[in-house]
Amino acid sequence: MITRIKIALVIVALAFAGITNAQMTFEKVLQQVDSNNLMLKALKQKLEAERIATRIGLFPSNPQSEFIYQWGSPVAIGNKTTISITQQFDFPTAYIYRAKLAKGMANALENEYRSKRSEVLHKAGLLYADLVYHNALLVELNRQLKNAMVIAQSLKQKFEAGEIGVISYTQAELVYHELNSRITQVKLAQKSLADELGTLNGSVALAIADSVMLVPELPDSFESWFGLAESQNPELAYLKTETENSRLKLKLSKAEVLPTFNTGYASEKVGGERFQGIVVGISIPLWGKSNTVRYARVNERYMQLLADDYLFSFRQRSQQLFSKVKTLQELAAQLNQNISNLDIAGKLFLALQKGEISIVDYYTELNSYNSIKERLLEVQHECLKTYIELNRFAY
Repeated sequence: MITRIKIALVIVALAFAGITNAQMTFEKVLQQVDSNNLMLKALKQKLEAERIATRIGLFPSNPQSEFIYQWGSPVAIGNKTTISITQQFDFPTAYIYRAKLAKGMANALENEYRSKRSEVLHKAGLLYADLVYHNALLVELNRQLKNAMVIAQSLKQKFEAGEIGVISYTQAELVYHELNSRITQVKLAQKSLADELGTLNGSVALAIADSVMLVPELPDSFESWFGLAESQNPELAYLKTETENSRLKLKLSKAEVLPTFNTGYASEKVGGERFQGIVVGISIPLWGKSNTVRYARVNERYMQLLADDYLFSFRQRSQQLFSKVKTLQELAAQLNQNISNLDIAGKLFLALQKGEISIVDYYTELNSYNSIKERLLEVQHECLKTYIELNRFAY
């Protein structure tokens, strides 16, 4: 019996531990998705396979051996036996450039994987921001609902006492039911967002309890921020690597149009006579490599222009997002200050109780106050999502 109680206590403790650990911060959410996302797991395996594939073809071709046995006619001339072993070699510089290109291709594959990873984590980050916003909105709506309940109960008592008419009481009831409806919609949105985030996390649910949308401060200078962001961008790194690879391909194509060599051993036996010695040959690529150098040169130029265009677009887009975050942070601070200065919910209720304002005036003023608070949440939400977009390659 004591053993069963101990086991039960351990199970309960583990359950509470699981709930506690499930409360995820932004960084933990991205760490979980990075570890559990099924597509990223598949891409890691693909990356390993393609890394191996880059090493294919770095060594000389296989040696060739040949054995020929021929019967003589007439028989008197005897039989003929020929044996040869040869090996073909490209021009030596070709092997150097192939080895460098293999390393460059492996780097490009790594950056391509990092780019795919950043897409997944970026999507997870935006889902996190949406969930935190809905959590914050739910807290605000519950606050409004609590106030509406107090007002409705107060007006109900006055209505039953004959102090007010049915219209004022009914209006309070409508406000209460409307807030209940909005809360239900927010909860449905939370469920949908949580399911989508769980799918990204390999069907492992994540409980996001945060309801405060904190946005880290950006440097005052865009240039100081951009220097780090440029070095963290895997898409840009991929294009730069591919540009360098295109240069190596040009050098390799030039090396491959140089002659190739054959060397080996040959032996020939006819009757009682035997000949043996070395084999040396040369192959001059007159037609087989036609236009390969021209193609490689044009492709190198194309990759350089593509990288330049991406860097320009990335810089322009980043500068726009940087300015937008700064502006939204200032707007959020201003709205927050206005809310602090206009904290009149309690004052309005007191004025309503004393009969200084009508129920219509009360709800008009209260709706303005509530609208500002909800607008603050919207601005903070947009600011957080913009910040995540701006720093999408930082995680």
